[in-house]
Amino acid sequence: MGTMRSCNEPIFLPAVRPSLVDLDRQPSPLPASLTPLIGRSAEVEEACAFLSGVDVRLLTLTGPGGVGKTRLALRAASAMGGEFAGGVWFVPLAQVGDPELVARAILQTLGLGEADDLLPAARLSLYVRDQSLLLILDNFEQVAAAAPLVGDLLASCPALKVLVTSRGALRIEGEQEYPVPPLTLPDPGRLPPLEDLAAVPAVALFLHRARAVDPRAALTDENAAAVAELCARLDGLPLAIELAVAHCKLLPPRQWSPG
Repeated sequence: MGTMRSCNEPIFLPAVRPSLVDLDRQPSPLPASLTPLIGRSAEVEEACAFLSGVDVRLLTLTGPGGVGKTRLALRAASAMGGEFAGGVWFVPLAQVGDPELVARAILQTLGLGEADDLLPAARLSLYVRDQSLLLILDNFEQVAAAAPLVGDLLASCPALKVLVTSRGALRIEGEQEYPVPPLTLPDPGRLPPLEDLAAVPAVALFLHRARAVDPRAALTDENAAAVAELCARLDGLPLAIELAVAHCKLLPPRQWSPG
């Protein structure tokens, strides 16, 4: 098993090696969502602006579970895919667990095997060194001790950018943290007209998912306060709202369907 390197240890690489382009490696399609991303247009725009900037090479989307970090990362990466000649590569880390296996996980995503004469981290730097590509490291909180690996890669691969989703920041040099906020909520005590209320991101998500459960679902004067209160009780967390609608326990369909 390879050992973790500190940020201060140099990675010695051979002078000549094939590139990802030489090996005709192509990224797999990013994981597709079966439902639209609702209420996140501003966050997607901000994330893309950070990734497009020359001063940001590591962008970490932080926030609690269920706030939508992964979906935001995928949407931003999809919007920016054309800016990276080497493509966008999605590396799921939730099931990896061991920080020392992160380099191997990235190698596997890139379609690269290991080499007997190189540690996984060195082999990874060897192939990525000159590539303009975006790595998405998802659920990094599962392997937080691998943060120095990310720093080493960024130091040795000047065209590389990394987009991380994590419950906490990596706290390494050059990191731009972006806390992902919950969806915007209405004020249950001062509700706007129904049309405006339906456009509030948390309510819009609720209604979209509610209509998937019952096509008759609609926002009415009778249920507006209950819908707003439910969204507030769930703190505007997208996953919590989706689960509540799917189970129809906190607010049964008869309470949000007319007639």
